[in-house]
Amino acid sequence: MSTTQDIEKSVASAPDSGASTPSTPLTPPPLPPPPEGGRAAWLTVFGGFCAAFVQFGLANAFGVFQGYYETHQLAAYSPSTISWIGAVQQFILFFGGLFTGRLFDAYGAQALLIPGSVLFVLSLMMTSQYYQFMLAQGLLFGLGSAMVFHPVVAVPSQWFLRRRALATSIVVAGSGLGGTLWPIALKRLIDEIGFAWALRTAGFIALALLSLGAACIRTRLPRRKAQPYTGLLRPLKEAHFALLALGISLASWGMFMPFFFITTHAAALGASSNMAFYTLAILNAGSTLGRLFAGVGDRLGRLNTIVGGSLLTGVLLLVFWIPLDSVPALIVFGVLFGFVAGSIISLVPPSVAQMSEPHEIGARVGLTYAILAFFTLSGPPINGALLSAGGGGRRGYQYAGVFSGVVVIAGAGLLLAARLRINKQLWAVV
Repeated sequence: MSTTQDIEKSVASAPDSGASTPSTPLTPPPLPPPPEGGRAAWLTVFGGFCAAFVQFGLANAFGVFQGYYETHQLAAYSPSTISWIGAVQQFILFFGGLFTGRLFDAYGAQALLIPGSVLFVLSLMMTSQYYQFMLAQGLLFGLGSAMVFHPVVAVPSQWFLRRRALATSIVVAGSGLGGTLWPIALKRLIDEIGFAWALRTAGFIALALLSLGAACIRTRLPRRKAQPYTGLLRPLKEAHFALLALGISLASWGMFMPFFFITTHAAALGASSNMAFYTLAILNAGSTLGRLFAGVGDRLGRLNTIVGGSLLTGVLLLVFWIPLDSVPALIVFGVLFGFVAGSIISLVPPSVAQMSEPHEIGARVGLTYAILAFFTLSGPPINGALLSAGGGGRRGYQYAGVFSGVVVIAGAGLLLAARLRINKQLWAVV
């Protein structure tokens, strides 16, 4: 069976299967291989880093809002009900890839980044009652995020092949750094200038960084006619792609639980309000390192690395999260869990890209995230319900750890099956 490098080289040089025959004068010339660097390529990576710092960084900081809402504006609502705001946000963010990935392949990054940035900034400045939190922070934030996130994580694969995991990991590390700094900044802003102006300030910062990102990001491949919607699900006929998409989705079903509930868990263990807020920053600091570390996937194999990261993530949930009974133990868990979970987050786009033709990368990455969206929609409310079933105490967090750990390990099994479909040699670089 072909190695991953052989698959990628053939994919990168293959003409569009839907193009005209050689006798037709409109046949496009073969695309040159990715340049693997250069001014435009690295500016694109930098722009993606800035956009990810804002978009996914704030999405990763939802645990701050979860903990704040439970004791302030939405104290009358259960943790499960409040978590639906973040769940809807994540669902639209990921499910939107079914449409934005296709549009990215056809029209390039700016066509999505500019309107998405406007919607994203507006969403930060429009919250009051629960239904307004849901409309602004759930629906509008999710829609703007979808239009920013998908081109940002897909475009590095147009510029890099051999160093694809490295380039993507740098971009996605921006989200980890944002997830580290945003909780600290939001806590300080809320304490000093109040909740409303804290979000407005965040909106102005987001506007500046998203504008910088849109100015730097460049689409390398030529514009082309958008794929018909009838062909969007065609990649699922490929067994290795279907296994990869479902494996990533199952892993994500449980993987995001600590991002939502580590602050409330810290409070339940007796942490001060300040320390509880900082646990999410600590988790995201570990995630930043893990997202950068994911660049080793270029050497060890992207699928090999994502399988190992998923397995370790599940083990940490089952072996570490369930028995922990102190704030220091939770902090250590946050660093370790963030590191391994961050590697998974970085490796999703390059893992999908190595199974895709260049002009289909956006659509296939978007399809993968669209499938994942249904799992991220239900994951936080399920875990919130498990917390309630445990009376809001330690037992509820143990229930959530069991559920999340089991589904993540099941996802790792499907990812391993996808990897073995490509190459059955266990020590091969895949």
